[in-house]
Amino acid sequence: MQKNRKNQSPDNSVAELSLEELRRQWSECWGIQPHVQIGRQMLEKSLQYKQRQLRGEGLSAEQQKRLDNLVAQHKRDAKSFEQGPAGLKPGTRLIRAHAGEKHLVLVKPYGFDYRKQHYNSLSEIAFAITGTRWNGWLFFGIKKRKQQKQ
Repeated sequence: MQKNRKNQSPDNSVAELSLEELRRQWSECWGIQPHVQIGRQMLEKSLQYKQRQLRGEGLSAEQQKRLDNLVAQHKRDAKSFEQGPAGLKPGTRLIRAHAGEKHLVLVKPYGFDYRKQHYNSLSEIAFAITGTRWNGWLFFGIKKRKQQKQ
């Protein structure tokens, strides 16, 4: 015998729904059909949010203020939200000391500038600096090397 899900707390019961039922409830709450490519986890979180919002338990005052500020910032300059190469924000400066010399890289919307030259990847710049092949993310300290298990 299946439980009556309408009497359960929506946030707790969403994970127990079949995918078909999850998509049906999502559609009812949002008033549109979910895209076929939206995965289960996103459907669950989205449905939980919408259910809270419909109960009057939407964003906190602090969250709403943050959202309002982000919307205002986007209206002033939509490009401020663009992500540059590999998720690094354009304008970010990467600095790396190597062989007693400081190397400065500027993240651009579609690549990197190093010593007045454009590069498509940090690995290319690391090679230009060291003369050997490097993972650019490791070289510039953006990604840490995994610890070897002993």
